[in-house]
Amino acid sequence: MAAEKPEQNGKQRPPPVKLSTFSVVSERPDAAPLLDDPLIHCQAGQQLVLAFVSRNALMDYFHIRDERIPLHQWNLVVERNLDAFKRIIEGKYERDEWEAHNIQGQSYPRMLVTLEDMERCGEQLSAEVRDLEVGSRADPGPH
Repeated sequence: MAAEKPEQNGKQRPPPVKLSTFSVVSERPDAAPLLDDPLIHCQAGQQLVLAFVSRNALMDYFHIRDERIPLHQWNLVVERNLDAFKRIIEGKYERDEWEAHNIQGQSYPRMLVTLEDMERCGEQLSAEVRDLEVGSRADPGPH
């Protein structure tokens, strides 16, 4: 099933497909541990949807300056806040804030969760997870 955006030239749009089965992808052998963004997979019917959470946005949101935090630890932070990220991703999907991502002959909806998305969600995201000591690296701030 190809990722296609619905036409909006005056035609009535069908109701958006509800997203489901959200999960943080922890096994990514091709990912660069200190560079890549955390990835959330979810489903729109039978269609896989890719939602990347910007590593830089996470660092800015939590006021973290240590760029050596590896991907698996950021995955823990995203997992801890998955309910909030679900709502952010659902909103972006419903507003068509995604693009088609083509890989290995398949097309998937792909989006990036930004700092603005996290600030606009109206929730307090938490970096408090076991095995992650971001609290000691963070500057005191409103988050």
